[in-house]
Amino acid sequence: MSTQEPSKESTPNSFVCDCEEDMRYACASEGFYKKKEGKRYCVLHYPGGEKVEAFRTALNNKLASKDYNFNGVWFPKGVSFKELHLDGSANFISASFNEDIDFSGVEFKIRALFKNASFNAGVNFSRVIFFAGADFRSASFSKDTDFASASFRAEANFGAAIFSGNAGFSSAIFGGNADFGSSIFSGNADFRDANFNGNANFSSANFSMDAGFIFSIFSADAFFHSASFSGNAGFGSASFNKDASFSSASFNKDADFSSASFSAVADFSSASFNKDASFSRVSFNKDASFSSASFSADAYFIYASFSAFADFSYATFKDYFYFDGGPKKRTFGDQQLNFQFTHFEKPDRVSFHTLDLKPHWFVNVDSRKFVFIHVEFSFDLNEELKNLNNANVSAPHRLLAIACRQLAVNAEENHRYRQAANLRYASMDAQRLEWLQDRKIKEFQFLHWLYWIASGYGERINRAVVALVMLWLLFALSYKVVGFEHKTSKPSGNQSAISAQEDEVGKPLPFKKVFTYSLGVMSLQKPDPKPVTIAAQTLVIFETILCPIQAALLALAIRRKFMR
Repeated sequence: MSTQEPSKESTPNSFVCDCEEDMRYACASEGFYKKKEGKRYCVLHYPGGEKVEAFRTALNNKLASKDYNFNGVWFPKGVSFKELHLDGSANFISASFNEDIDFSGVEFKIRALFKNASFNAGVNFSRVIFFAGADFRSASFSKDTDFASASFRAEANFGAAIFSGNAGFSSAIFGGNADFGSSIFSGNADFRDANFNGNANFSSANFSMDAGFIFSIFSADAFFHSASFSGNAGFGSASFNKDASFSSASFNKDADFSSASFSAVADFSSASFNKDASFSRVSFNKDASFSSASFSADAYFIYASFSAFADFSYATFKDYFYFDGGPKKRTFGDQQLNFQFTHFEKPDRVSFHTLDLKPHWFVNVDSRKFVFIHVEFSFDLNEELKNLNNANVSAPHRLLAIACRQLAVNAEENHRYRQAANLRYASMDAQRLEWLQDRKIKEFQFLHWLYWIASGYGERINRAVVALVMLWLLFALSYKVVGFEHKTSKPSGNQSAISAQEDEVGKPLPFKKVFTYSLGVMSLQKPDPKPVTIAAQTLVIFETILCPIQAALLALAIRRKFMR
């Protein structure tokens, strides 16, 4: 009788599959099935499609015993897990699905592990419920993938996953954190109506075709930092209820955020928009940052609403830039806009339409060629300076003066003369207020103050009228106390010595004559009588100089208000 030990092929219980060591727990009691390329495999790990019937038997045995360990298993065609209830831990790590696989309606009661799994054909996870975590890290989906209406009750991790076909997550619900960081979407990515209740991480994700997040709800933080959108990016009507970061993201085709809502901070700093970017009707309820962002094509902010600080500093706009309001909504909101050092390559394509604007928004940017249509500049100069100080802007008075002057040039060249007058006044007044704050400024001149008092820098008709009337009254009343020449006949015998003295030193004008006399002097008529005393002559000379100058300032103010 032979004493030779039986071979592993003849003793299934002693057989060890030549798969990876950590996969052998999935073999269970399966014995040797076949060799391939010099390696021995059980029916579960054998990489060949001819095993269909034997595999189905082994699969049914595992499911019947509630053994859901499929680590490294090679799935042939004809396999379906449709509407199964897997009440144990499902391990599909490194599994290979080589034909269309159907997981639709499956309920994973315990954590589902698909890390490094390869889906080499279509896969259907629609209406799947993951009650615990779902791990698809580094999984590979070679064909279309359907997670429509799937429910992830806990964390869903698709980090570094590869979707070579279309990826459908429409109406999916993510109850915990959803991690798609560094994932690659080579086909269309559809997250329409998806609901992210935990943090949504798409940082460094690569979308090669269209990415749709229309009507999606992000209830926690949303991260798209450094994401790349090579196709159209659709975020229309999406709701971001916590912080949303698109910093350094790249949009290579149209980026549509129209009607989206940002309830917390929206960060688009250093993002690049290489095609049209639409933020029309977007509501920014907290700070919004577009600092250092680049817009290579048209940028639309029509009916956009900014309720907090909106930062466009150092951004670059290469084409049309539209900021439009409407008759019922002329303001962005209770906001502060910052265009400091923003670069507009074609400033004549920058349009502000039907809006109420503030001059300090345009500090450190040249606004002379911007297009302003049906806009109003309603502001308080002290409030404007306060906002600049709060923003730590150096030399706020001088920079605001420059901004107002450039806006005034724009207004005057486009025949908005009333606005031009108000902005010129603000520019001059900012310099006056700077001197009040710092009286060491050497270039201040007293004439600046006189110009302000006399006519509001030639811009205030009412002030010029008041100043002219005050000069007229002042000189008129002064003529009541100084001497003027009296031409009388030779003294008669009964003429008193007092009359003779009055003829030599002059006599003040009667009260009823001083006003008409003053009018005559200020209109350069040289009325009679002539002044006799030095005081009277001095007054007449000053009125002859000052009143015509004041009248000229009044004429200037009138012309600037009604010039055509």
